[in-house]
Amino acid sequence: MEYRLVMHVPESARFEVALKVARNFVKAMAGEPHEVRILVNAEGINILKRFTEVEELYREARKDGVAVYFCENAMRAFGIDPTLLPEGALTVPAGIKALVEWQNQGFRYVRA
Repeated sequence: MEYRLVMHVPESARFEVALKVARNFVKAMAGEPHEVRILVNAEGINILKRFTEVEELYREARKDGVAVYFCENAMRAFGIDPTLLPEGALTVPAGIKALVEWQNQGFRYVRA
């Protein structure tokens, strides 16, 4: 059985918490099959404006295998320049659609 987790971050203040919870999940899995995704959308996208505050923790989460996705709709809505995306970041056209699709694929939803 593979454990699949998607952490939803609709508020920028919760991004750091999501990274920490995701890393804790990875450590708790200790060799069991798993996949972890973080999805940032809505106001959460504003974390990109102050990403240096969480950059080190982001890099550590990425090394742990956590995939971080940012919503392109939210980036447009909040005027976020795509050049602000950190190295290794992924995007989805519509965050809400991705959440539904991933849940249909067996990911368990947790809101940060």
